[in-house]
This record gives sequence, structure tokens and C-alpha cells, in this order.
Amino acid sequence: MVDYKTWLKDVSDDTKLSKLSIPGTHNAAASHTALPSVQCQGASITKQLENGVRFLDIRAGRQLIGDKKNALLQVIHGQFPVRIPFPLQLADALDEVYKFVQNNPSETVIVSLKQEGSNDWDNPNDEFPNFIWDHYVNPNKDKWYLGTDIPSVGEARGKVCLFRRFGVNNQDRRNEFGFEASSWTYNTTDDDRGAFVVQDFCEVNKEDDIPTKIQYVKDLASKAKDYTSGNDNKLFVNFTSASNFFDHACWPQQISSAMIKGNIEETFTKGVGIIVLDYVEADDFKLSKKLVDTNF
Repeated sequence: MVDYKTWLKDVSDDTKLSKLSIPGTHNAAASHTALPSVQCQGASITKQLENGVRFLDIRAGRQLIGDKKNALLQVIHGQFPVRIPFPLQLADALDEVYKFVQNNPSETVIVSLKQEGSNDWDNPNDEFPNFIWDHYVNPNKDKWYLGTDIPSVGEARGKVCLFRRFGVNNQDRRNEFGFEASSWTYNTTDDDRGAFVVQDFCEVNKEDDIPTKIQYVKDLASKAKDYTSGNDNKLFVNFTSASNFFDHACWPQQISSAMIKGNIEETFTKGVGIIVLDYVEADDFKLSKKLVDTNF
């Protein structure tokens, strides 16, 4: 019987994270009261982690009101806060991750961190990455695995691994700022960036397009399985998320239900990489538990 709260304790230290099947969550912290197109989860970060999730997609941006320049960041989905009326602070979301890893030192959590919200950052001068470094990463440096490589389970245990979805221009800082995944082709079905491969086809315009999205998820899962059966130098990241704000049938919860009905789990085997899910708690965390099970 797998203990989903501490499933990595049964994985050998020398196994690269890229060889595993890892449940992830899209907009992991968007589990609070918000616009229906903004909310993507129905369970807290802690509950997700206790049920096997080990990859968290978190987006951060400036406060929408008040001291925008100096205030700490809030969690954002697109242009909107993930919690209303009181914004969720990025620090509070990360504290949940730190606490989980501290209490379960056999585990690791990959945190994908991306800048969203306002576009008024001075990116040529690394304003956003410097803010993240100064206020979130460096003060908690002992809690992070900040190597630029794909770590083994042994190297990552008890740490939070940074999957960095923002660019850094300063070379010295870039060398100590986690796994670089700052860009991939928008709406991609299969983008190989060398160290990682992504499926993030998100423009589902109508309900009839959902089966196409489901097939893209299955295709990359199969590709990952074939590749990782003999290699461990690419991280496969496969998003099940997609939406169309103007069509209720294409809101995140409806897409999540379609993924289950579309039997995406039929391609879940060992080594399918990171499968990033919406409403992961559906059917008692059915898909995340199925992914974890394939590792054994």
C-alpha cells in the first residue's frame, strides 16, 4: 500500500526526478473563492501534497492596490488574484510547501514559479528575479535545491526544487537560481527545449476541441515513457489544463472532468514525467494516486 504523503521514501536515492511519474497541479494555489475561470483547484496546497502531488505551478505578481513597488507579491492567475476579497500572499503559499517538506524530509516538491499580473517590471535589469531572490529565495536558501540540473531523488530530499519560469540576465545569478524553464512556445503541443519538453496546448475554444487536447496529453505521456525508459536527461512537463472564459463547458473544472472521462490514465505508466492537473482532488485524487502508483 502506497503512502501518498511520503511516497518518495520508497524511491531509490540515485533515481533522477525525470525518470518518475509525478503528479502536478496547474495554478496550484488557486483553490480559493475567485472567478470561475481563475479557480483551478478545490483542495489546498497542503492537501494536494498529502495526496501525492510533487509539482506545483504558482504564479505571482504585484499587489493590485496600495504600494505596488514595495509590497510583497500575491498569487495571481493571469491578471486576477486567486483569492478574493483578501489576496493570497506568495509567502503564505510557499510556507505551506516549506512546512510539508520539513515535516516529511523524505520528500521533495518542485515549485514552478512564474511572473503574471502587471507587466511593469524592469526585466532588462532583472527587477522581478531580483525581487524573488531577495524576498523569497535567499532568506530561505537552506530550504531550496537551486541547482540548474535535474536532481536525483537523494539530492532533492527535504528540499524545494525551483523550476524557474522567468528569465534572469545576470549570468552569476542564473547559475544559482534553479532549473531554467523561462520560455516555451505558446499553445505548444510538443516543445523540446533540450533539458525539458512541454505540452501546454491551452486554447480550447469550444467543447468539441477537448478530445484534441486529451489526445495531446496522451501523446506526450507516451513519448515521455519511451524516452525515459533509457534516458534521464529530459524533464517532460505535460499540462492537462486548458480553458475558454466565454464557454462554461471549457472552464477549468469542466476540462478536468473531461480528462477523467477521456481516460488519460490509460497512458499512465512509469516514467511519463510531470502531469499537471486541474481540480486534482476529483474522485478522491484519482489521477494523482494513479500516477504515483506507476512508480512502483
